[in-house]
Amino acid sequence: MTRTRARILGALSVCVLTGSLLGAGSALAADSKAAADCGPQEVCFWQDNDMPGAPTWRWSPGSGQLNLPPALHDNVGSFVANAAACFVDTDPAESRAVTPGDYSNAYKADGKFGSRLDLVKPAC
Repeated sequence: MTRTRARILGALSVCVLTGSLLGAGSALAADSKAAADCGPQEVCFWQDNDMPGAPTWRWSPGSGQLNLPPALHDNVGSFVANAAACFVDTDPAESRAVTPGDYSNAYKADGKFGSRLDLVKPAC
């Protein structure tokens, strides 16, 4: 391989890597914004993917066990957890523990648990 070709390939590799890192940074920035919009000790739910705008509903452990509101019942598009919680599907009985820092940008896509989620409670 010629020196010029090696330099070109090296420069292209740096451009591709930089572009990948910038894309990852944008995704992290979006997730950080959603986490900031969701208060401490809250789990926030959105009906749509990618946490658009203000959360559709907020839950905190002090609220105890609560059914999701009708708009979110079996229809959680995205969530971010700033508190520990247990997500429950009542039929068939199935649960998922979440911890602070957990999130999903597409929680009902492809039959994921957001398409079956009925209620949330403090612990599984």
